[in-house]
Amino acid sequence: MEKAKHFKAKERKPFRVRVIGWLLLILFAAAVVTVAVNLVINQNFTVSFYSVRSDKVTDNIRIVELADLHNAEFGANNEKLVSKIKMLHPDLIVYAGDMMNYKDDNYSVLFNLSDQLSEIAPIYACFGNNELDQYLFRDKQFTKKLSEHNVKLLSNEAITVDVRSTALQLIAVSDDVKQFDIETNNAKKFLERLSPTDNCRICLTHYPELFKSKLLNRGIDVALTGHAHGGLIRLPKIGGLYSTGEGFLPDFTAGVVEAEDGTQVVVSRGLGNSSYIPRINNQPELVVVDICWY
Repeated sequence: MEKAKHFKAKERKPFRVRVIGWLLLILFAAAVVTVAVNLVINQNFTVSFYSVRSDKVTDNIRIVELADLHNAEFGANNEKLVSKIKMLHPDLIVYAGDMMNYKDDNYSVLFNLSDQLSEIAPIYACFGNNELDQYLFRDKQFTKKLSEHNVKLLSNEAITVDVRSTALQLIAVSDDVKQFDIETNNAKKFLERLSPTDNCRICLTHYPELFKSKLLNRGIDVALTGHAHGGLIRLPKIGGLYSTGEGFLPDFTAGVVEAEDGTQVVVSRGLGNSSYIPRINNQPELVVVDICWY
C-alpha cells in the first residue's frame, strides 16, 4: 500500500514585502507611461510668448528665437515649424545655437529650414557648442556654407540692424564660462572693446549661465539664449532638474530670467534633444520675444 504524500505549504512573503513590491511595480509602470506619453507630446512643439519693455525702441519689435534644434524635424521639411513662424510675422529670426549636431556632416535639415525661413525675415545666429566644435575640428567651411543659406552668423562681434525705424545693436558671444577664464579669451577681448551705445543692445549667446557673472554690467538689455534644454526633466513648482552649464536645479532653464544687473535673459527650452534622457514635462519650444515700446 502506497504511503500518502505530504506537501509542505508554500510560505507567503511578509505583508510588508508584498506591499513594497506592488508599490515598486506601480511606480515602474507609471514611469513607463509617463515617458511614453511625453515621447508622443514631444513630437510637436509649443509656442511661448515673452514680452520685454524698452524705452530704446520706437515701435514694437518681434523676434522669433530657435535654439537647440539638433536636426529635429516637425513635419516633412519642417513644414509645421515654418508654417507657424510665417503666421507669427517676425521682424527678425535668431538661432541661439546647437541647431545641428557635432560630427554630423549632413547639414540638410538646417540648410533647408534656413532657406525657407529667410523668405520670412532676416536670420541672425550665434555659435552653439555643436556648431563651434564642427567649425574648429571638422569643417572650416561650415560658417561659409551657412551664409550661403542666408544666415548671418555672428561670433564675438557687434552689428547694427535697423528694424521698424529703430536701430538695434546685435552682439554675439561665442564662449562658455570655462573659456572665459582663459587669458587669451576672444569673447572677453571683444567685450572689453565694446563701446557704450544708446541703442537697444540684444545679446545672442548659447549659454545663459554667463549671466551669473561673466556678462553682467555689459549694457545688455535683452539676451536670447538656449543650451539648458529646459532642464531636461521639469518638476512642478521647482523647474528644470539639470543642465550641463549649471548642474542640478539650475537657475536659467526657461522663460525670462532677470539677471542681477537687470538684464532680461530669455532662455529657450529648445526644440530638439542631444541626450538619451527624455524630455519630461518639457515640450519642445519655439520662442517669440516682443520688445515693446513704453
